[in-house]
Amino acid sequence: MRLSSVLALLRPALPLILGLSLGCSLSLLRVSWIQGEGEDPCVVAVGEPGGPQNLDSGTQLDQSDEDFKPRIVPYYRDPNKPYKKVLRTRYIQTELGSRERLLVAVLTSRATLSTLAVAVNRTVAHHFPRLLYFTGQRGARTPAGMQVVSHGDERPAWLMSETLRHLHTHFGADYDWFFVMQDDTYVQAPRLAALAGHLSINQDLYLGRTEEFIGAGEQARYCHGGFGYLLSRSLLLRLWPHLDGCRGDILSARPDEWLGRCLIDSLGIGCVSQHQAQIRNLTVLTPEGEAGLSWPIGLPAPFTPHSRFEVLGWDYFTEQHTFSCADGAPKCPLQGASRADVGDAVETALEQLNRRYQPRLRFQKQRLLNGYRRFDPARGMEYTLDLLLEAVTQRGHRRALAHRVSLLRPLSRVEILPMPYVTEATRVQLVLPLLVAEAAAAPAFLEAFAAGVLEPREHALLTLLLVYGPREGGRGAPDPFLGVKAAAAELERRYPGTRLAWLAVRAEAPSQVRLLDVVSKKHPVDTLFFLTTVWTRPGPEVLNRCRMNAISGWQAFFPVHFQEFSPALAPQRSPQGPPGAGPDPPSPPGAEPARGAPVGGRFDRQASAEGCFYNADYLAARARLAGELAGQEEEEALEGLEVMDVFLRFSGLHLFRAVEPGLVQKFSVRDCSPRLSEELYHRCRLSNLEGLGGRAQLAMALFEQEQANST
Repeated sequence: MRLSSVLALLRPALPLILGLSLGCSLSLLRVSWIQGEGEDPCVVAVGEPGGPQNLDSGTQLDQSDEDFKPRIVPYYRDPNKPYKKVLRTRYIQTELGSRERLLVAVLTSRATLSTLAVAVNRTVAHHFPRLLYFTGQRGARTPAGMQVVSHGDERPAWLMSETLRHLHTHFGADYDWFFVMQDDTYVQAPRLAALAGHLSINQDLYLGRTEEFIGAGEQARYCHGGFGYLLSRSLLLRLWPHLDGCRGDILSARPDEWLGRCLIDSLGIGCVSQHQAQIRNLTVLTPEGEAGLSWPIGLPAPFTPHSRFEVLGWDYFTEQHTFSCADGAPKCPLQGASRADVGDAVETALEQLNRRYQPRLRFQKQRLLNGYRRFDPARGMEYTLDLLLEAVTQRGHRRALAHRVSLLRPLSRVEILPMPYVTEATRVQLVLPLLVAEAAAAPAFLEAFAAGVLEPREHALLTLLLVYGPREGGRGAPDPFLGVKAAAAELERRYPGTRLAWLAVRAEAPSQVRLLDVVSKKHPVDTLFFLTTVWTRPGPEVLNRCRMNAISGWQAFFPVHFQEFSPALAPQRSPQGPPGAGPDPPSPPGAEPARGAPVGGRFDRQASAEGCFYNADYLAARARLAGELAGQEEEEALEGLEVMDVFLRFSGLHLFRAVEPGLVQKFSVRDCSPRLSEELYHRCRLSNLEGLGGRAQLAMALFEQEQANST
């Protein structure tokens, strides 16, 4: 009984026991076979005829079981030579001769160590290999994660000299550049690291914001500590023997001024605000020579056009007006940011002239004669200014002169803006407001919707917003949208599963904002709206760009469509051109017109009826509008605003406007309602006028009309 119970317990483990037994048995058999073999085949191979025969007796392989005993060479030191202690460096990189590029030293105090110094440490410490803080008082509490060096004396000369002495003693062999700053200095850490990364280390450089000493000569300048200054390692090594002498001889209330006087008195080196001389020296080695040196030195050369279509135009301006206006007007007031930009350019030009020619000449601006500017995408904003100046000599003589200067506002460092993640799988809800006057064009829109959205099975829906007038569609009156409803029903029959919703509203003076309010209340807040017109032709590419450019809580997208010119003025494609005729005019982007169809057009930047945005963003902007404008003021604003203006004035979102080659509209004359605001009414009228045709077509039409009137 007991044996059967034990076997029952061991039954699940029997396969494991048998496997272990079999494995151990095979291992023992293999060991016995290996031990029973003959001599080592490697040893035998050495003595075979084919192996190496010229072996010394000392190199014969030992067949004994004794271990190899290494030969130990005892250390012997010549007693006649003096003993020299071997010094090892603290860091292995010092012994290898490798150095870091930049060390940052921050001058702080006990009062600001836990406030300003901590802020500096949190913002720039992760950009530099080493960041040290120097203070003149001992016993200051050191914040966590900061390395603080206390000298025990806050006198400017003592603090600066001990800081430089510490940098030389502990880090002079490990770093190429030393940047000294105050704890209230704002530093663009990536740009500073990039500057130190491309400067040559074999030079004595004292770089910063130059300031003049009071009562000193023109060349005696020091670097202002509020902006920080850069010291090269070679300059620090040369300055180190003179620190004690400067500390005893120079009296100054500022550490930066004391350092500047010490460098000038001991080494004759002053502060410089720019260093690009090496670029000029190396230019002679390039294939172009000095002729290839672009101005300003160190910046990209101007853009070189390869055809007349790539020539960058200059915009002319004066101190009061500019002659290149956004609305196409020949002349408009210079105001806002453009006026401030021009004023800053003139002031900079005057400052540079006085810096170059003082003290022999001093210039005062009388007025700006001519101004030109253009934007170069490779460099920045370029200026050419003709200034009427009054030059004053050292003896007080005055003379008026005209001088031309060139300036460049370079592009700053390009940064990638973080954008929320979006996908192309979002469902797009198209909204088409239809007036009675637009009902005849609705079937063509529905056919285009079927071809561009329903056929490729795009993830999109359509809502028709039928706008009736006060006396239209009433009891007993014919329905003006009967054909539209029939065309929608036909699409639902042709494409099973498709549902084209329509809403009917009655309004005496419909506005885009009021109509969208009706649709917005009937959809969830996460709905992506694509507000369209009856002339819009949506397609897969347009819908994808709508999904990618409209970002919830971040950005609204209002595309600029391509508008075809009027068929009455635009050239026609002939069925077959005569022999030797030139090529047909180019087609608008995204369209392939057939023979006999009108070609040519423009991107209508005056129109803003199409847009992509999320319902939640629209509701937030609409609520802000209602909060800022109440009562009658709100009612008047709603009649004169479009949806894009609501986002522009009452939303904190980015408003993205870009040309959309996929939106090509046939020529149409927009109905400009007199209830619109003055700006919107002007834009509407201007869109109709610009959409008639190009300058060549309009000129030809006027010429033909004059010819007909003269006959």
